[in-house]
Amino acid sequence: MKSIKVIFIAPIFFLLAACSSPGPMQQYGGPINTPVFEPIALDLANDDSEHILFKESNVTMYENDSLERLLGGAFFITENGVYLAYWNAQTYQYSLTYKIKADEITKISDHTVVRDYLPDSDIVVITDKDNREIGFGISKRNAAKYSLEKIMKQNE
Repeated sequence: MKSIKVIFIAPIFFLLAACSSPGPMQQYGGPINTPVFEPIALDLANDDSEHILFKESNVTMYENDSLERLLGGAFFITENGVYLAYWNAQTYQYSLTYKIKADEITKISDHTVVRDYLPDSDIVVITDKDNREIGFGISKRNAAKYSLEKIMKQNE
């Protein structure tokens, strides 16, 4: 009798657990992995681009090896610029934290941020015309660098 109850109760438990997980609009990175992200991001960027070349969520931002923004940002590259936006789950809107036009990028490099209390971070560093270096902790670092180099060559 107990095994019959378990057979009927277990699927109900799993169904309820699956229904309680947050949807993309309630997640920290917003709807980055949905079809609506590209039109939202292109509208936010407002740089006359037609496509997103690269995107990643949960990106950390560094300035001069100092952590500026912890996880949660949606990092994306268009044909004409690079952006980091944060999702507000209450208003369902992204707000830009960082943006740079492709023609303002002077150099792309790799760097490792050495930390005492957490694992080291490999970052992609973008240097602008004012020699300001902003780094991004990106999992798909090589793909991001490729997209960055591509937009730099297009805008030379």
